[in-house]
Amino acid sequence: MATAEKTDITSSAKEMAADVQERVKTAYANAGEFAGEFGEFNKANVEAAVESGKIFIGGAQELVRDNVETGKTVVETVTEDAKKMVAVKSPTELLQLQGELARRNFDAVVSYGSKRTEAWVKLYNDAFAPISNRVSVAAEKISKAA
Repeated sequence: MATAEKTDITSSAKEMAADVQERVKTAYANAGEFAGEFGEFNKANVEAAVESGKIFIGGAQELVRDNVETGKTVVETVTEDAKKMVAVKSPTELLQLQGELARRNFDAVVSYGSKRTEAWVKLYNDAFAPISNRVSVAAEKISKAA
């Protein structure tokens, strides 16, 4: 009977060792796969950040160029307005011109402000899109893992 118990213990130990060895192999394979996926995931994150930066810089440069052009237009408009003011012949005509210029300038400021706000919001949305996509991928991976 001692021999039978010894054989059972030996055979159980061998089975346990084989089982542990198989689990270690599986865990090692999974760790390698995880490391590869993690590397690819981080690489894609960096690429998304770079793409986001490119979009933002390009859009900001375009908005600055537009601001410079608008500045030139404003200087030309002010010069023309000054010429009109100099040509005024009566106080009534001066008040009338000032009213027209004030209305036109107010409308222009509101329009420009609205246009600028829309342009910046669009730029921020466009620039954040690659990062937002990566956040979605990360959320999907987390939900699959859970």
